Amino acid sequence: MTTTISEPTKDDAFLQRVLENQSEKRRRVNEAMARVTSVYLPTEFGDQVSQQIDWLLDSMLVELGRQPGAPVPKGTIRGGRALVIVGEAGAGKSRILRHTFQSRPEFSGFGTEDRSSPLLSVVAPSPFTLGALGNEIARRLGYHGRREIKHSQVWGFVRTLMKENGIRILHIDEGQHGAEIISGSMLQEMENTLKRMMEESEWQTWLILSGCPTLARFCQSDESMMRRVRVLRFHRLRFPDHAEAVKGIVRSIARLCPGIEHEAILTDEFAARLLHAALYQFGILVEYVQDAIGECLLASSDSLSVAHFADVYAIRTGELADDLNPFIARDWETVTVERALHEEPTDATRAAPSRQKRKG
Repeated sequence: MTTTISEPTKDDAFLQRVLENQSEKRRRVNEAMARVTSVYLPTEFGDQVSQQIDWLLDSMLVELGRQPGAPVPKGTIRGGRALVIVGEAGAGKSRILRHTFQSRPEFSGFGTEDRSSPLLSVVAPSPFTLGALGNEIARRLGYHGRREIKHSQVWGFVRTLMKENGIRILHIDEGQHGAEIISGSMLQEMENTLKRMMEESEWQTWLILSGCPTLARFCQSDESMMRRVRVLRFHRLRFPDHAEAVKGIVRSIARLCPGIEHEAILTDEFAARLLHAALYQFGILVEYVQDAIGECLLASSDSLSVAHFADVYAIRTGELADDLNPFIARDWETVTVERALHEEPTDATRAAPSRQKRKG
């Protein structure tokens, strides 16, 4: 498949105007933040994902008769395998998977226009239906029809396109969208559809499903499939177990901006507050550090402070009261972070404090 060069669009002209009207300070901050947000931090989760993908790929060699020293299977033995990766929102699943897909030589070409990679990654549509998922995969594999393919026909078409494009591994991200409507027979239909792709005699498919913990139910009621499915869980971080790791994350990211001092805030108490604010999720924690550095740069400060993290929390949640901000509240452990975006005001007469930049 050849790659075409896109013609200039109205969007290109708009973005050029944005650049032309960017101040020198904005440009410097954006350049620094590009380094900060693009960094990938190796973690135990990344190592576990890589190990399980090794298992997935090795099973493919054996199943397809390409493993030296192993007997060539006669017909389909068990079909493809499925790796199910689950964790709470903000655990960092998508970023780790994307980095793994892009860095592994087996998936060379992943994310490029020519689609030469044997791996296809799609995000499950929301609201979720099995037909909508099938049509999304078909579009990603080159279908350009104006009309949606009928539910009864789309998955047969998808299997044909998978073979034509040489796609052996299908990754479905945010599979928990299925929980919006899936129950009973619908869940069984989804499992049967994906199971058929794994057992297709002419073109077996291997699956990677990633999403929230409810996705771990995938094929657990099917004895013939349970042996072919592995579940990898991203567990919550803990204090004090991960206190030093949290400090290391701050150091690693802050060092990308050499002019910013950051060691002064790296105490055990700060690590505990940051974990609490991030719901003990790795991905959210990294975002807090990145955004706090952005606040520091915008303030033209040469020292990363707790106040920058407090400002980020206020911006992200809309909660302006200091006593409800886990970075600066005296009783920070009692702050219910999960409800910060959804809790209705209990006292309409209480005046909301004005947001002020806090001094370090």
